[in-house]
Order: sequence, then structure tokens, then C-alpha cells
Amino acid sequence: MDLQTFLALSAGSLSAVAIAQVFVTRAYRFPGIAIYLAGHAVVIAIAVAGYRFLPDYYGFLAALALLAIIAPGPLLNRANRELLAGRNERAALLARLASLVQPTSQIRFTANLFKALSESTREERIGALEALRQTGKPDQEVILNLQLLRQRQNWQGIVDYLARNPMPAGADAVAFPIRALGETGQLEAMVATAMRYRGLLGAGQLSTLMLLAFCGRVQATDSMLASFHAMPVSVKAFWQATALQAAARGELAEPLLRGFASASLTPAQHEAIVARLDKPASQAEGQLSPQATAFLDDLEAHIRRNAPLRRTGWRAAPVTYLLILANCAAFGIELWNGDTTDAENLFRLGGLWPDAVVRDHEWWRLLSAMFLHAGPEHLISNMIGLFLLGRMVEATVGSLRMGLIYLIGGLISMAGVLALTEAGFTQPDVLVGASGAIFALIGAIALRRLSDFLATRHIADRHNLSLIVIVLLIQAAIDLSLPQISFTAHGIGFIAGIALAWIFGTAHASRR
Repeated sequence: MDLQTFLALSAGSLSAVAIAQVFVTRAYRFPGIAIYLAGHAVVIAIAVAGYRFLPDYYGFLAALALLAIIAPGPLLNRANRELLAGRNERAALLARLASLVQPTSQIRFTANLFKALSESTREERIGALEALRQTGKPDQEVILNLQLLRQRQNWQGIVDYLARNPMPAGADAVAFPIRALGETGQLEAMVATAMRYRGLLGAGQLSTLMLLAFCGRVQATDSMLASFHAMPVSVKAFWQATALQAAARGELAEPLLRGFASASLTPAQHEAIVARLDKPASQAEGQLSPQATAFLDDLEAHIRRNAPLRRTGWRAAPVTYLLILANCAAFGIELWNGDTTDAENLFRLGGLWPDAVVRDHEWWRLLSAMFLHAGPEHLISNMIGLFLLGRMVEATVGSLRMGLIYLIGGLISMAGVLALTEAGFTQPDVLVGASGAIFALIGAIALRRLSDFLATRHIADRHNLSLIVIVLLIQAAIDLSLPQISFTAHGIGFIAGIALAWIFGTAHASRR
């Protein structure tokens, strides 16, 4: 596979997944989604039609188009973190950069909103929001009015305003009412709102953190805060104290808040700490119905299963990073010895050739072939897959089990292709690559996601399962369209991963 084909396939596949995910999660109601879908459709069109009309550049064009679509998301997320940490100028700069990369009206409005919120004092923020409101569209005016009420700490005003004006679809559709209802002590209404928007609640969402904190779920709040790596310590203390107050443990919350009240904080952080000291969160005990309590129990269990990794760096997934290092080291040896796509070079270094294994009993090739790759594109695509899937599986089932699933699944994949070749079902060739092992990881996590969904019927578990199914369908289409990709190895690896997950007892989440 040449570089242009690799780039076009990668970009087109990611865009197809993005489009499918919009409809699975019903995000097509969100503002600006039509432009988002059209952009991904353009990427797919470039990847498909460009092969005929621009064969020398179509891969690069598809990759650049995809980058222009997805770049604003990470930039705005980073801007939000910088704003939360008090680095206002950097937040405004990142938001502005996002609007330059994708100059749609929605992104430009978001950039202007970040700029207004990055002002130093409350009075300056209110003034900037008022100025922005003069030029805002009707749906943008709702956001701006809510932001103005929030800056004035008028939480009941937000509740009353949302009762008269529907919130535009999106993540803020749940964040604003949850915060306002929680601050005003209307916990049953807050949980009812969360139940209506349960599809927007997840392990990495601030709205989920607020919901659990206001309901006094101290352990779940601490668990989520541990995964919010970029959140300032003072903001974490604020939400820890909120959860403690709601759990009737105010004697622990007060010293926690007072310890930060005199610290060097941004004006917004200091205002929040002082407000929480003046008006503690309402105690949750006795306020929630059995139905609301059951929903929170289910959400808390979902958070335990799907919470982001608590640790950062290589310690978060040591086996995954070691496997990536081993594959890259093996590729370095390939480069040292000659052409990385040359069949003789690959065979000499340990590629799987049926006669060498069966006739000459070189069974070690079943393992060595897993760490060799035919060209840089082959290596890069597999290492991206291993990086994304390996960390997820390792966080879910543990390092030892993840390593075993990878190695044994890869061996079974290689052995399966060998057996089918000897039986005459596939043509003999030098087989290399980690994709069989990676598909074993996909099989393992697919079984776990299916088990989670069948056990809880939670909408977020359904979304997780649907995404894996979409990825598998797209990968199958790619395998069948490109003869140089071993559909057989992928299929055997996937089935092996399912079986190994069942054998190792990783198919079900702990019910503790």
C-alpha cells in the first residue's frame, strides 16, 4: 500500500466513523452539525474520487480536509482547560486559532464567547458578553443570556429562564440546568433533567461530575476528579467540598474550602470558593426518590466501568507502550537490513512462510512475524490502532490480561492463516504484521462492551458498542477491497480475542 492510499483510506475511514457516530448518538440535532457532516462527506468524496482525478495528491488532500474538520474540537477543549486554569489569554488565543482553521459561524461565535469569558474581572466579563449579545443570533442569544446569569451567580434566574426558553441542543443543554438546579437545591428536578439527557452524560463530562457532587456521591466524585488531569486543584477542591456538603459531611468540607479561600486564585475561582462557603450545597439525603436514586446508582456503575485513565504517561498502560516500542525496534532492524517491503528481507528476519514453519519446523516465526511490518504505512496504521485500543483494553482488563490477549490472539491469528493456507483455502505468502493481535484486542473489548450493554441497557454502553460495530464494518469493507490486507488474519484474531476474554474472565465488569 503506497502513502497516498494509506492516507486516503485512513481519512475516509475516520470520516465514515464520525458520520455513523453522529446518527448512533443522535447528535444530528446539535447546532452546526450539518456543516460537520458535509465536511466529513467531502473527505470521503476526496478519498474515493481523488484516486482517479488526482492520484498523486488525493491522500494528502483527504488528510488535510479531515484535519480542518477535527482540529477545532481539540483546540476548543484545550481553550476550555486553559480558561478553567485561569490562563485567559492563552484560552482566547486557542479559540481564535480554532475559528481560523474552521471559520464557520458556530466556531466564530464560540471563539468570541471564549474571548469574553477570558476577561479578568466579573464586570469586564459581563460587559463583553453584553456587547456580544448585540450581534448574536437567536440560539446564540440563549447561551449569552445564560452566561450573563451565571456570571451574576443568579442560579434561580437560570432555572426560570430555561423554563421559558428551550436550550439549544448540545453538551450545555445539560450542564446549565444541572448546575443551576444543584445550586438552588432542587435535586429531584436536577436528576430528572439528567435522565432526559442521559445520552450526554459520561465519564469525562463536567456535567456528570456536577450531578454526582450535588447528590452527595463522594466516592464517585473523587473517582471522576482523579481523571480530570488538567483541572486546577482549587476547582477540584470546590467539587469535593460540594459532594461532602451534600453528603452531610460539612465539617470536612469547610476546612478544605477555607484552605483555598486565602490562596492565590483567579478571580473566578476565588468567587466560587467564597460563594460555596457562604451558601453550602443542600444535603441530598431524603430529597431523592427511589427512581432518582436508582438512576444515580446506574450512572455511578457506568462511571466505574468507563472512567478515563487516572494516570498519565507510560504508567497508564505500560504493556501497550512496551509493545509499541518492540514493534518500532523490529522495524528499525528491518530498515537496517534493507527494504522493509522486500519479501526476502522480511522472511530472513522472521516473516511467516508456510513451508518454513511446517516443513522446516520454524515455529518461532508465528511469534516473530507479529513484530514485523511491510513498510512504514503498515507500521504506522497498526501502531495507531495499538495505541488507541491497547490503552483502552489495558485500563479495562489489566496489564497482564491485555498482554496475554495480544500475544496469544496474535499467535492464534498467525496459526489460523497458516492452517488455512496449508488446506488450500488461501494463497501462500510471507505474512507479517500485528493486525491479528490488534483484532484480538478488538474482540476482547467488543465482548466486554456487549456484556456491559446487556447488563445495564445504559445508553452510553449502547453508544460504545455501536462504535465498535461501526469500526468493524468499515474495517471489513477495507479488508475486502484491498487484497494485500489479510481479512482472514483479522477475522481469526477477532474471534480469538472474544474467546480469550471469556476464558480470562474479562467479559464482565466487576459487580462490586
